[in-house]
Amino acid sequence: MPVAIITGFLGAGKTTLLNELLSRNQDADILIIENEAGDINIDGSLLEKANKNNVFELSSGCICCSLNAELGHLLSSIIRSNVKYDYVLVEATGMADPGEVIRTFTGAYIQRFFKLDAVIGLVDAGLILGQIDAFVEIRRQLAQSDIVLINKTDLITTDKAKDIEHQIHTINPFARIEKTMYGNVQEIEVLHSGVFDPSKIEKSISGFSNLTIADPENKSRHDIKALSFTIPGDFKMDSFSWWLDSFIFYNANNILRIKGILSLENMQHKIVLQSVGNNYQVLQGTAWQEEEVRASRLVFIGSNLDQKELEKNLLQLRAENKEKKMV
Repeated sequence: MPVAIITGFLGAGKTTLLNELLSRNQDADILIIENEAGDINIDGSLLEKANKNNVFELSSGCICCSLNAELGHLLSSIIRSNVKYDYVLVEATGMADPGEVIRTFTGAYIQRFFKLDAVIGLVDAGLILGQIDAFVEIRRQLAQSDIVLINKTDLITTDKAKDIEHQIHTINPFARIEKTMYGNVQEIEVLHSGVFDPSKIEKSISGFSNLTIADPENKSRHDIKALSFTIPGDFKMDSFSWWLDSFIFYNANNILRIKGILSLENMQHKIVLQSVGNNYQVLQGTAWQEEEVRASRLVFIGSNLDQKELEKNLLQLRAENKEKKMV
């Protein structure tokens, strides 16, 4: 069952977006998981047309604080019931870091029944530039979003919209940014977007290698940044896997996303790496072409990351190195 997680700061427009998605998919059987203490207010008329059993509220208030209890029990009960939904929408509270919610849906057992389709982040166009430095929650929401909707764009100028896009890409260069008014996503691919498809990830990484991630000013302003590396040659699969497990374990609170194309020794295909929080997937990409220079491209998004140390470790993991220092 495909899952979209809707995140965004207080007042960004999550309620409006959810109502919009429901109104445009009234024939679909959609499961909604939301917070009893949240600010959501689903249109009464929509609820009347839907099966009310499709709406679940977590009574403990903040969804990110109740994952090991209510959300876990809820998902388990859905699995045991054998009920199938066309789509699952999860609304995280405005002050929540969506990372814990994301990690729940990327666990090995849960992935047998649920498939994370996208993390959708919303920002208030009129307020975001004043909020982004003040609230780490917003920066973490943006860093973990696959699609970012700049809502209420009717309230800002074109130049301000460009500034907002730049700020978002400083934190998350992979985010697909769309502009909306009143949460209207009629012309925007939101559900079933396929952002976790390996071909799309490979394409985004390939096109990312020549981008400038952030200027010095923005690196000093934000604790969250994106670090990009191009490592020539091949990695040894066992050595890289061991290092990656260790790196994610020791940086569980710092690393938000990892995306990459790996060149592994004795493998004819590119390997697509996708990490959300402390869970990662490796999938087969396209074949290496004879004229293509083999190199791995990796992007790490997180806080308190040491760029020089990361590059040093990645270079030491190359197959031609006889001695490798693992950190």
